[in-house]
Amino acid sequence: MSLTLWAPAKINLFLEVLRKRADGYHEVRTVLQLVDLCDAIEITPRGEEGVAVETRGLPCPAGEENLAHRAATHFLASAGVRAGARIRIEKRIPLGAGLGGGSSDAAATLWGLNRLFGTRLTREALQRLGAELGSDVPFFFEGPTAWASGRGELLNPLPPFPRAWFVLVFPGFPISTAWAYANLELTGEDKSIKVRTAAEQGNYEPVLAAPWNRFEDVVFRRYPIVKQLKVSLESWGARPALMTGSGSAVFGRAQAREEAEGWAARLREEGYTVFVVETLSCPPWGPGGIGEGGPEQSSR
Repeated sequence: MSLTLWAPAKINLFLEVLRKRADGYHEVRTVLQLVDLCDAIEITPRGEEGVAVETRGLPCPAGEENLAHRAATHFLASAGVRAGARIRIEKRIPLGAGLGGGSSDAAATLWGLNRLFGTRLTREALQRLGAELGSDVPFFFEGPTAWASGRGELLNPLPPFPRAWFVLVFPGFPISTAWAYANLELTGEDKSIKVRTAAEQGNYEPVLAAPWNRFEDVVFRRYPIVKQLKVSLESWGARPALMTGSGSAVFGRAQAREEAEGWAARLREEGYTVFVVETLSCPPWGPGGIGEGGPEQSSR
């Protein structure tokens, strides 16, 4: 028996970094949103112990540096399962783009192994396992829209962001999250308070009117093409246009799918990798989610 899951990408509609903590992590405040660009994860249990990962599609490591590999190893040890798993990943979410593809793959792997081995861990237990792997992993059990704080693992669900079409453009190179954090110039300013209050009421106008990502300044100085992509989207009418995560991808919200497709065509002519995506309206796995049905089960 095997199980195929769809692991969606995320975008950061707002991202503030406040300070470096005593534990070495940074304190963040962010609005996270799931979109329907997905990796496909096929998980097959096997009798012998150990984890094997196979990949195809976009470049992706297959060994222990793969977060899905680490998630499977961690799950089997933590749940006391004396068996192994084979994981096949169809990689569609670029690595190092700020789209959370590795974290989403890890969350899908934890969810799928819990299903396949009948271990019946709760969502909260899976989130705790995920937090031990990476700060973004717990969100992919929560979605579709959430306020994240701490190092990103403390989540408060938000009213879903209104149905929307986005263009995601990947400039063709990854950006190291560790590099981005190490080069941040923190001022002590906090732009998150008004945004959170409004978002908790389902009012995303502050996000649309004044998009913010603390990482943009440092990334734009080193990689001016990322800034140019944002400027181009803004000039075409994207509201908002913003870099996601610590880069390198940039997104722009369109008024309709046709407008998004038009922007995407222009960017593809310039040689960029571009995706037209829609917001999701429910968590990926569970009732109503796309995770076990495919992207066609999204809110559109």
